[in-house]
Parts: sequence; structure tokens; C-alpha cells
Amino acid sequence: MKVEISFESGFEKALTLAALAAALAAVFLVGYLISPGAAYAEWDSSSSFGDSYYLHQIADNIDDATSELSDIAGTLSEIEREMP
Repeated sequence: MKVEISFESGFEKALTLAALAAALAAVFLVGYLISPGAAYAEWDSSSSFGDSYYLHQIADNIDDATSELSDIAGTLSEIEREMP
């Protein structure tokens, strides 16, 4: 399936981009309105323990991902060295 989009003038492009931006803003607003309020409680400035706990969890996840990517890079380097 192939979709081809063409515009006759710059005004049509601007109008299309404005409509797309308005649609994305509406989706964001709906998501913001229906999301539970408790999802934002962890980042409240009055709960410094919760903030540090979740930031620590995020840092651990980043460390895990970094070590996995390092392992992958090492494996790829070994494969590259063994190639003719």
C-alpha cells in the first residue's frame, strides 16, 4: 500500500500542520485528564524519600541497560575482528 500526500500551496501545508498539532494536543490533554492523580504523587516535593527511591531505581535500570549495551558492543567488536 502506498500513500502519497501532496500540497498545492504553503497555506495547505501550514493548515495541515496546525490541525495535526491540535490533534496531538487534544490527545495529550485527554490522557492528562484521565490519568490517575496518584501517578504524580511520587514526584511531589514533599516526599523526598519517594523521589530518591524512584530516582535510584531509574539509575539502576540505566546501569543495567548500559552494561548490556557494553556487552553487545564487545560481542560485535569480537565478530568484527574475526571477519576476513
